[in-house]
Amino acid sequence: MKRILFLIALAMLAGCAESIKTFPVTGKVIYKGDDQPFKGVIYFEAVKPPHTRSMAATNADGTFSLSTVREGGGAVEGEQVVRIDVDQTDESQVRDKGKNIHPKYLDFATSPLKVKVEAGKANNFTIELDRPGQKK
Repeated sequence: MKRILFLIALAMLAGCAESIKTFPVTGKVIYKGDDQPFKGVIYFEAVKPPHTRSMAATNADGTFSLSTVREGGGAVEGEQVVRIDVDQTDESQVRDKGKNIHPKYLDFATSPLKVKVEAGKANNFTIELDRPGQKK
């Protein structure tokens, strides 16, 4: 059931991604300072229109592989804003969201995280998060 909901969300986020060129994107989400992995969801949104989005659930070790509509499809080329959220299917994470993630990462408009996806590159990113309560 979780998998079906994830695929439906991907389809809604990406729209007609079948006609766009994407590149594989992998990486790891960790907390700054102690390198502890973050377990949740990561989203990339292209800065340029049509602002194509990609997403992935992170694994227990914080690793991820982005998808658009096609699993493993990656992300479109160019600068991306990165948004992070807790796993919405994990009730304890949703209930304790403020303990798991700094609010600035929850919205594309406030997230300071940016990466550049390039054709012909490895596109393997380490995303470092401030812990909740840290200012930066």
